[in-house]
Amino acid sequence: MRNKLLVKRRFSNSIKTYEDNAFIQKQMAAKLVDILPDKNYKNIFETGAGTGILTKELIKNIEFKEYTYNDIIPDAKRYIDKIIPDAEFIEGDIEEISLNKNYDLIISNASLQWCSDIYKTISNLTEHLTKDGIIAFSVFGCENLKEIKEFFNIDNQYLDVDILNKKYNVIKYLSEETRVYFDKPIDIIKHFKLTGVNAVKEVKLTKSKLKEFEEKYTEKYTLCNKIYLTYNPVYIILQ
Repeated sequence: MRNKLLVKRRFSNSIKTYEDNAFIQKQMAAKLVDILPDKNYKNIFETGAGTGILTKELIKNIEFKEYTYNDIIPDAKRYIDKIIPDAEFIEGDIEEISLNKNYDLIISNASLQWCSDIYKTISNLTEHLTKDGIIAFSVFGCENLKEIKEFFNIDNQYLDVDILNKKYNVIKYLSEETRVYFDKPIDIIKHFKLTGVNAVKEVKLTKSKLKEFEEKYTEKYTLCNKIYLTYNPVYIILQ
C-alpha cells in the first residue's frame, strides 16, 4: 500500500525544483506524445499533471477541444493554468476521485506507478473512454534504479504487460533503459530530493549509512570517472 501522504508531501516539497531536474520525465513525455496513434482528439484527460511537462508536449503537438487534468497536489493548478487557462482541474488522488464524462484520450506520464493498485486504476480509467478512446501512459520498469533499490530497499511497483494483454488491446508497448551520470553518489540523493522520487518510503540517512552508500556505490557503478544510475521508462498504449 502506497503512503499517499508521503507521496503528496514529497512532491509538494519538490514542485518548485521538479521541472529543472526531471530530465528523464521530460524525455518520457516527449516520447509518449510522439508515439500516440493520432494527433487530434476531442477531449483529453491527463492524470498526474504536476508542473505541466506532459501538458506542454501535448499542446505543442496535439489538437484538442477540451482538456481536463488531475493531480494530488493543489499547486498543480497554477502551473497548468499558465499553459491551458481554460482547462478543468480535478484535484485529488486518481484512485479516489470520480470522473463524470468520457474521453478520447486518457494520458499520464511517470505518474501511475504511485498508485496502490495500478491495474485497478487502469480498469477504472477505461470505463471513462469513448468508444474508440485510448489510454496512453509511461511508467518505470523492473530495471529502474536497479543500482540502488536493494541498498535502500525501494519497493517500486512494476507493470506486467502480460496481465494487460489478457484484458485490453495493447496497441503499443516499449521498454527502454537509459543511464544518467553524476559526479558523486551524493548527487543522486540530491536528484531524488529535487524531483520527489524519494516518495516511496521514509529513508533516514545517518552519516555512517551515507558513507557506506558512497563507498559501495562508487566501487560498483563508476564508468569514466562518473557514477551512473539506470532509468527504465516503459510506454504503453491500450484500448
